[in-house]
Order: sequence, then C-alpha cells, then structure tokens
Amino acid sequence: MRKIFKEHPYKIVILQLLGLTGIYQVSRLLFFLFNRVHFAGVGLAEYGSFMLNGLRFDLSVIFLINLPYLFLMLLPVNMVYHRMYQKAAQIWFVISNVIFILFDLGDIGYFPYVRKRMTADVLDLIGRQSDFLNLLPSYIFRFWYVTVLMISLTLLFFVMNRKINKTFKQPVPSMKIRARLIILVLTAGLSILIIRGGFQLRPIMPVDALKVANNQNQPLVVNTPFSILHTFGSKKLIDYQLFKSDELNYYFKPVKHYQSTEPIRKMNVVLIVLESFGKSYTALGGRKSYTPFIDSLASHSLVCTRAFANAFRSADGIPACVAGIPHFADEAFAMSPYAANSITTIPNLLKPYGYHSTFFHGGSNGTMSFDLFAKHAGYDKYYGRDEYPVPEDYDGTWGIWDQPFLQFMAGELDREPQPFFSTVFTLSSHEPFALPAQYKNQQIRNLKGIYRGISYTDEALRDFFRSIQHKDWFQNTIFVITADHNFLVTTDDQNYYNKDLGLHSIPVLFYAPSLDTTYRAHTRPFQQIDILPTLMDILHYPDPFFAYGKSAMDTVSPNFVFSLNESLVYFMMNDHILTYYDTSLTGIYHFPTDSVLIVNRWMDDSVGRRYIPYYLAFRQWLNHSLLHDQQTIKAYQGLN
Repeated sequence: MRKIFKEHPYKIVILQLLGLTGIYQVSRLLFFLFNRVHFAGVGLAEYGSFMLNGLRFDLSVIFLINLPYLFLMLLPVNMVYHRMYQKAAQIWFVISNVIFILFDLGDIGYFPYVRKRMTADVLDLIGRQSDFLNLLPSYIFRFWYVTVLMISLTLLFFVMNRKINKTFKQPVPSMKIRARLIILVLTAGLSILIIRGGFQLRPIMPVDALKVANNQNQPLVVNTPFSILHTFGSKKLIDYQLFKSDELNYYFKPVKHYQSTEPIRKMNVVLIVLESFGKSYTALGGRKSYTPFIDSLASHSLVCTRAFANAFRSADGIPACVAGIPHFADEAFAMSPYAANSITTIPNLLKPYGYHSTFFHGGSNGTMSFDLFAKHAGYDKYYGRDEYPVPEDYDGTWGIWDQPFLQFMAGELDREPQPFFSTVFTLSSHEPFALPAQYKNQQIRNLKGIYRGISYTDEALRDFFRSIQHKDWFQNTIFVITADHNFLVTTDDQNYYNKDLGLHSIPVLFYAPSLDTTYRAHTRPFQQIDILPTLMDILHYPDPFFAYGKSAMDTVSPNFVFSLNESLVYFMMNDHILTYYDTSLTGIYHFPTDSVLIVNRWMDDSVGRRYIPYYLAFRQWLNHSLLHDQQTIKAYQGLN
C-alpha cells in the first residue's frame, strides 16, 4: 500500500478524491447554515448523522463524475507520466468537477424556492427559458453571498489541486505493468461498487436518503450533483395495475357530467393566477393580512377555505389551473415527455360554445414555455411582454409591472367579443419584489420582501377592478382568483405554512357579481385541479368531460387533494392526510388535530386506512392517462 501511495498517479488520485470529499462536506455545511430556517429542529448530533450518511452519496457522485479521469490516470502505460499528458488530465479533472461544485453551491440560493435539491430539469429550464441570460445578472446581485461562496470554494479547489500536483517529481514508473493493470481492474470494480452505493440489489437513488432522514431533511443527506445526475431521463411513470376496471372506477372516475335542466350560462370567465400568493398572506390564513382588496372581494365570493396548490413552480401551477393537470414528476408538464398529449382545458371545452380565449403574462415571451402551453391549451391569443406597447414599463427582471399590465389587459378585454375566457398570470410578487421608481404608496414601499410584492400586486388588482367594474361585460363575468403556488421561503411562527402540506396552502375564490354576492365558504379540501370542473359546474356545461379534479358544488363524490413534493406524496381526503412514496404508504395523520404531521397513526387509524384505495385508484388513473395519451373524453371513451 505504501508503494502504491508513492507512485505518482495513485498518490495524486487518492489525494484528489480525499480533497473532493472534503469540498462536498464543506458545501453541505454551507447549504445547512444558509438554509437553517428550513431545517427546524436539526441539532448538531442529527446533522452529524446526515453528514456521515451523506458520504455514501458524495463518494458515489465523485466517482461517477471522475470515472473518465480515473481511467486516464491509471492506464498502465508510460505515457501517463508525460507532463503534457498530466496537464491535459488535470484540465479535464478541474473543469468537470468545478461545474458540479458550482451547482452544489448554487442550490444554497435556489433551494428555498423549490424546497428540494436541483434535479435535471433545471438544465432544461436553463436551456429553454429564453430570458435566463437576461436574469442571470440580477440573480448574481440578489444572491451575492452565493457568488462569493462559489468564488471562494472554487479558489480553494484550485489551490488544493495545485498543491497536490506539485508533488509530481517522478519521471518514470516504479511499478511493473502487470501490477498497474491489476490496480486498474481493482479500481474499476471498486468504483462501480461505490457509484452504486454498496452491494444492495439496486443502485442508490435520492429517495434512499429517506432511510436516514425524513422528507424535510432529506436534502441534507444528498448533494446536488447526485440529484441532477440521477434524474437525467427522469424515470418513466409506472403504468400501475392495482385495480381492475370496475373496481378502479368505483374509487375514482375521471369523467364529469354536470347535467342541468338549465342551458349553459354563457358568462365570461377571468382566471387570475397570482405569483406566490400563499394563503398565509391573506385574511384567510389566520396571520397578518397584506391583501386588503382580495379580503374585501372574498366577503362577496365563494371561498375555498381549505385550498391547496398541486404545484411547486409556476410552470406547474398554470397547467394545474387551466388543464387540471397536477404536478406529477420532476419536470414541469410543458417540458415532460407528455407535453404533446391531447389535453382537456378550459379554453377547449368552451370554444364550441362561442368562447374566445386569451392568455396574458407580462413576462418575456417564451418564459417557462407559457406561450407554447397557451397555444397547446387552445387559447386564441397570447399577450406577453412583446405585445405590450410601452417597453418603459419593464421591471428590469421578469417583465412588465403588474399595475400597468393589468390596465393593459383591462383595455384588451373591453375589445373582446363575448363570451370570453381570459387568464392572467401576474409577476411582480416574485423576487426581487422591486417597485416602480415612480410608485408613490410609501406604506407599501416601506414593507420588506414578499410582503411588499404581495401588497403591490393586491393594489394593482384593486385598480384593475376599478377600471372594469362599470364595463358592460363586468356583471356577466365570473372571476377566479388563486395562486400558482405558495412562496416557498415563507416563515411561520406556528410552523404550518412553511412545511408539509401547509406549504401548499393558497387562496381560491370565485366572484360572480350577478350570481351571488354573499360570502359562502367551501370548507372541504380543494385543489387547483378542481378549478376546471367547478367552472364547468357553475356554467351548467352540458357535456361530459375528462377531469382529475371535482367541482366544489359536488357534495356526493369524496373530496381529496393530491400534492407531490419531490419523492413524497401528500394525499388529503376529508380530515386525513396520507403520505406515500409512489404507492407505498408511509403515514396517516389526522389534519384537524395534527396539521403539522407529528403523530403518525398509520397502524391504528381505521378511518384513515379507508382512504387508501382512493389514492391508489387516482394514481393509477393519473399515470395511465398520461402514459397512454388519454386525457380527453374522446380518448377515454375510446378506451372504454
């Protein structure tokens, strides 16, 4: 062993691998310290356990990244000892490792917004999002501390590698080729064993971290390069065969048909999706409210008091609200292998009844592929930053300020033929929560962070309604106000809105001036994918249609909420929350008495266990319909 360590290539490789292991542990510590608020209760002893168990994931990805380098360095040929060969190998080593170290450190700033380690979809986002390079300077400025950490740890890596390579003084090998060949073979075998994480039947995956940490703390065990590399070509959905057809349809049937004695109500519909508007920032949340206008509107609306997002990201929130498609995998629907599926959407359902549809988003055209999704969803026209007539209203980061853009939308709607369906997705309540230079509301300007962004957009919404309340189409319009998702960096002294299903809490209200202006509370579980069937029910839509969700007016079918948080599923039905990994039950909790999911009753809660087949049936239908392109009534009827 001493002779191996003295041999130049082996000595260099061993020291470099040890150094990289140290770098990954430093990065893990920095990740923990800068995101400590999201890992409440993790003490020194528990972190030490995560650190030790994380070595398995660190070594796995270190060996995976450096397999080509190890092969280059351990070839049993004398060329390995040539200085130019060594320089080329070291360039490869440095570049390949620095890239992944930077991703690992970048997650320090990115994690609070998605509450999981980056996955391969972040590369797709960088590649497809047209304004990524424009936003990069603002990211560097906003997360300056991450930039400093990146530079510092990269310099440390350079210095470490340079010192290790300064030991190169041996011009010729001292070991025989046979011995070096044996070492290469043994190293290859050891590398495969380390990469797969041991002798177990299958290689380790990010989900294996759940064996030593709960879902909330799992990101402290894995590292970002491991998460990215192990989600390339994300696993294909499983076509579950848990129930036969009759039994499956008993527990869940994706066909809705709200038969009414009245003809369809050809009312206009305006769907307003607000960026990051968590329920906790409104009067509905039981905390301090920053939305006086939405609160006033809620007093004249059908309000879903127990509503949750099916999405973590905006790219998932829009399909959930418009097409009733929940977040179901690492990548967003628009970037998934199922993006070209035929889908049921609000615009497509209403089009045969004379509806004209428009999609408004003040962001740069192409952002998160919203323009492509709008076209696929059947919208007649898309209005983005390119269609907005005053470029001076650009906020310098995301797009057009909400106040002027909503006024622009009001003008366009006034010219729309009726009936119309229109969707707007706001953006000013997104980080960095800046305000226009000429903005005069000092009270809102004095607020910090998300509270400033929420308050500004709430005021922009008030101005929008003031502009349209006397229009001839206003009284004949249903307004749906909701959010794409909660603000994932939220803090909550009562530890509900910042974790588990509470992290998905959003407002949902239906306001229709001509129908019923008194407050009505829908207190059963409600989710974004319920918006589509609820609207069809309100409009007396006469035809059957495909929908994963259910109407708020449906008092017969069981109410449920499905929310996927990376590898963990939250399934709420009535007063219970069931947690799953795919189809394996991991917990049952009684929501009214345990909203923060402390007491796992999965062994003795007979009521909660009754809901198991409802989740399994829903999951079977969700996966099957996505895999087989059967998300429309026509495809469903063809199947049956």
